[in-house]
Amino acid sequence: MSRWINIKLTDKYILSQVLFISALVLIIFLSIYLIFDFFEKIDNFWEAKVPSGTIITYFLFHLPSVIIQILPATCLLGTLISLGLLKKNNEFIVLKACGFSPYRITAPIIILGIIISVALFFFNETILPKTISKAQSIWRYKVEKKRPRGGYMQEKIWLKSKDMIYQIEGMDFKRNIMWGVNIYYFDKNFKIKRRLNAHKACWGNGKWVLYQGIEQIPGKGGVLEINQFTSKAIYLPETPNDFQFIKQDYERLNYFDLRHYVNKLKSKGYNAVSFEVEMWQKTAIPWAPLLMIILAIPLGLKVGKTMKMIGLGLLIALIFWAMQALTLALGKGGHLHSFLAAWIPNLLFGVWGIIMLRYVEE
Repeated sequence: MSRWINIKLTDKYILSQVLFISALVLIIFLSIYLIFDFFEKIDNFWEAKVPSGTIITYFLFHLPSVIIQILPATCLLGTLISLGLLKKNNEFIVLKACGFSPYRITAPIIILGIIISVALFFFNETILPKTISKAQSIWRYKVEKKRPRGGYMQEKIWLKSKDMIYQIEGMDFKRNIMWGVNIYYFDKNFKIKRRLNAHKACWGNGKWVLYQGIEQIPGKGGVLEINQFTSKAIYLPETPNDFQFIKQDYERLNYFDLRHYVNKLKSKGYNAVSFEVEMWQKTAIPWAPLLMIILAIPLGLKVGKTMKMIGLGLLIALIFWAMQALTLALGKGGHLHSFLAAWIPNLLFGVWGIIMLRYVEE
């Protein structure tokens, strides 16, 4: 009974150390980020005469997405420093002398990582899309003073122009290509005077070119004039930049919404690679903290000085973020399978951590 109590006390002590150090690291990271972000955007807030309450609200809604980005590095550094302090203060040696193996000592930290990752997945699916939406709405309408012109609704992109309405199935923002394009032209009585349907539209040389489409023009007596075309260069007042706000709307979608959207695009023969990468990224992000903890355990038990561990942790985090950016770019460019583009950093760092964890006894 007394041994069981000692085990519980040991687990609580180790977890309290890891949580406390990780919380400090998170606060430091957040403070640095918010200071830089605030001074970067202060001119925009000032010019738009945004009230201080709205500014605070914007950053509060923006915080969750920032935390998600820095959480892997936070867990990595928090675990590294905590285990390093245990070793530095000879507490690790005392625990081993009491019969605790390194695996048993660090087991609560791994369980904590699993809990964080599972909670993070559900947080990403439920709460994060709403906070992103609130922050983006404040920036778009309160700071940039833009009027609502459309968005992603009913699994389609809608955009209202002066005398036109766009209805689009999907868009590749990197290559400036629209798929499943429907353009409705209206007269002053809001009656359709022309309609264009095209499989895709590509932007180049300052104009849009429609491919594999139909032009419909209502004629006299209700007769509908229909013209088919293989390609058709047309002038549209909107450029790819006018559709960029839709990109933010996609960020609000959770994994299941994105999967449904990707399947719909692929079933209609449209290119969904970019969205597929984003979809798999939704599954990869939550598990990064756990994998970083697994990697930090053997490193924390081997590296001695605290400053060395902080430097090593920051270096690993930078390499992870750089690799993540590279593989995502390769995936969205069609040079890497969408699943691998999202998961390669996790897989590499996870395998590295598991291999090192096997030799932690040594």
